Amino acid sequence: MPPLAFSWYHKAMITEEIKRITEKIKEALDPERIYLFGSYARNEETEKSDYDFYVVVDEEKGNPLLLCDKAYSAIFDIQEKPCDVIVNHKSKFDIRKYRPTLEKTVANEGVLLYEKRS
Repeated sequence: MPPLAFSWYHKAMITEEIKRITEKIKEALDPERIYLFGSYARNEETEKSDYDFYVVVDEEKGNPLLLCDKAYSAIFDIQEKPCDVIVNHKSKFDIRKYRPTLEKTVANEGVLLYEKRS
């Protein structure tokens, strides 16, 4: 099992909890990529901030909404802070990242926490 590919060059505060959640999502969904976005990725978190994860999966993994439920179930017992998890297919992410969308924000400002190695 390859180690998590964290973007340490980024200024974002990658907490131990973020690492644990990333690992659980990785185990549950076998994704292509996992990004952290939002206030933690921008290093603008406050006491009330939640974690925002964007998970990119291959189309054959199934319905993104069902996979999102699976991700929430996987992290339920370990999360201390509230989390938002968005799951989408790789093909949709790759198209939408060039338009003014959430995917563009994730691609440009998000922190890549994990990328599957070929």
